[in-house]
Amino acid sequence: MDNPNLAERLEIVKPLVRQAAKIAMAKFGRISGQSKKDGTLVTEADKDVEECLVKGLSKEFPQENIIGEETGWHKANSELVWSIDPIDGTSAYLCRLPSWGVSVGLIENGVPILGVVYLPVLDELYWGARGQGAYLESKLWGLERLDITKTDLDQKEHLILVPSTFHHRFSLKIRSKMRSLGSTVAHALTVARGDAAGAIMRIFHWDVAGSLPILLEAGGCIDCLGGRPFQIKELNKENPQLPVLILSNPQAREQLIHSIQVK
Repeated sequence: MDNPNLAERLEIVKPLVRQAAKIAMAKFGRISGQSKKDGTLVTEADKDVEECLVKGLSKEFPQENIIGEETGWHKANSELVWSIDPIDGTSAYLCRLPSWGVSVGLIENGVPILGVVYLPVLDELYWGARGQGAYLESKLWGLERLDITKTDLDQKEHLILVPSTFHHRFSLKIRSKMRSLGSTVAHALTVARGDAAGAIMRIFHWDVAGSLPILLEAGGCIDCLGGRPFQIKELNKENPQLPVLILSNPQAREQLIHSIQVK
């Protein structure tokens, strides 16, 4: 397919992500992890899932770059970059928790324009692309278009999702419940569903390349710590580390930005 549009790309990538997730599920609860140099965990499943996705994306989009968390760059002569997080939430995966996912995002000139994320234990497939809207498909909920601008947060108990080490560096001066699900994509998608008021995270771009397009298409906000609006082009393909980000429902944005304090 020559130069497929975003809708066509979504229909190609969604089954690829589901296929790769089957590899992770086949090893779920049956393998152990090892520590990488940066202190994070990796498993045999991470590597196998990434290999499957790299192979599939290379076949479908041979002229486009790919970067994976485990294998690094697979370069081509293109402004398009496919960013892969084979298992986001490896610790949750190893602890047999359901809040981990397989994530693929497409970045164009530093801007995330398409994302597909699958949480296989929960059987929740999320996708979104610029101008295409954001969606959740699951056996439990069916097919749902995500639009958090229609969420009435006053009718919900405010939930803020944070990294497990959040309390070491930050405090939150807001009446809410803080939780860590063990997965960056799970945090971002919970905000995109309208079930969390916000999330705070420090990440690399493969952690969020798949979920940010979904959040943005659902009406969510992205800011840097301190309230500076996140310039989406900061998702620089040569420097995958990002600043501390605040993802939020627009109804909670100002309150959340001003309530986070560095210790």
